[in-house]
Amino acid sequence: MSMELLKFDEQAYVHKLNAQELGYRNGKPHGAGRYFYVSKSCISYFPPLSEVVLNDHVLLDLIPPNADQVVLTKYVYHNDKFAADGSRDEYRLYLNSGNDPGRDYYKPDDIVVIVKIYEGNDFLYKVLHVKPSTADYKKLEGLLAATSTGRHNTTHALIPLAALTFLEGLRKITIGKKIIPKEIIAEALAEPISHSLETTEVESDTTRIVRSRSFRDLVLYFYGYQCAITRKTFVIDHKDFINLEAAHLLARASGGGSNPSNGMALERNLHWAFDKGFFTVTDEYKVEVHPKAMRINYLREKHGAELAVPEDSRTRPNKDSLKWHRENVFGLFLKTEEVI
Repeated sequence: MSMELLKFDEQAYVHKLNAQELGYRNGKPHGAGRYFYVSKSCISYFPPLSEVVLNDHVLLDLIPPNADQVVLTKYVYHNDKFAADGSRDEYRLYLNSGNDPGRDYYKPDDIVVIVKIYEGNDFLYKVLHVKPSTADYKKLEGLLAATSTGRHNTTHALIPLAALTFLEGLRKITIGKKIIPKEIIAEALAEPISHSLETTEVESDTTRIVRSRSFRDLVLYFYGYQCAITRKTFVIDHKDFINLEAAHLLARASGGGSNPSNGMALERNLHWAFDKGFFTVTDEYKVEVHPKAMRINYLREKHGAELAVPEDSRTRPNKDSLKWHRENVFGLFLKTEEVI
């Protein structure tokens, strides 16, 4: 896909990698986890993360070099310095088996250029990889040096995209299928079912969109991209427009967390009806339509239907979350009618 057909951010994040972040210890690789360190001077390029939530994070859509698949990638603010007794105070973009399969693709002193691509109201990132032996590397070093203000050259900078058009990789970007690495799946299952509502911090629209997207991606993955009730895989998928959605059981606004077991895959009409309380789900994973909604043929025919739940028991609808929905949402549409 040519550069002209994609909508890019006006800047790109350019970073010269070091041994520490790539897991080298005492000059040897694989001594620790691998990540891209993100300078605080450049965090505006990525979704905002909380300073009061311990190690707040989101999952970004990232296309690795020499590939077109979109890889879910963890972006974290390690803020132990503020939220606990630790000392870390830094932002990291963690590498995983989807974007660094051999744990040796990137080497110290390599330069990565991360460009942001917009798709409607959504966005993703593409990583370009430049090695020291190339002419492009010298140009990038010069651009980084030009941003330095002290005695030492900087290794991080937001640089105008117009200054980077010499990079051939910008003209070869394609957007392929999304993949979810095993590390992301394991970490998602470790997420809490519910979260604390103690903080009054307002989440940015950008961060909210990213969290919602990654929750959807994980839930749909575990449900095999089929509706839990109709069992149909009639997904209309155009860029990031999808008519199969992930319904929260315990609403996020009421403390619902991002663990996949706090969601289920529903086609759009059923998601809307579930959120309005036209039906709920029993502990036996059966649809229970509200008596006042039985007059609606579309819903009545689904009363008593058994959900198609994931094979992995850890990702099946959490029963405490289902109880919350039955007690707090079931029949909500009647209260809405009263207000009207």
